Amino acid sequence: MEVRYYVSKCADRWAVRYDDKDYTYPSHSEAVLAAVKAASSASTNGYEAEVLVQGVDGKWRTEWPIA
Repeated sequence: MEVRYYVSKCADRWAVRYDDKDYTYPSHSEAVLAAVKAASSASTNGYEAEVLVQGVDGKWRTEWPIA
């Protein structure tokens, strides 16, 4: 099973979207760190996990795992 965590800017905060729910954080680094921790935990439990971050150009890029 695959799980994906999407990190994007949401007004003046950053959001991590997972399983159709948004979890907000005050900074980009806190949001990415939370998403990577969750993805790492999911990976340890046998899931194929990925963290994607939306750039200023609107495109998504893989932040974790690093290929």
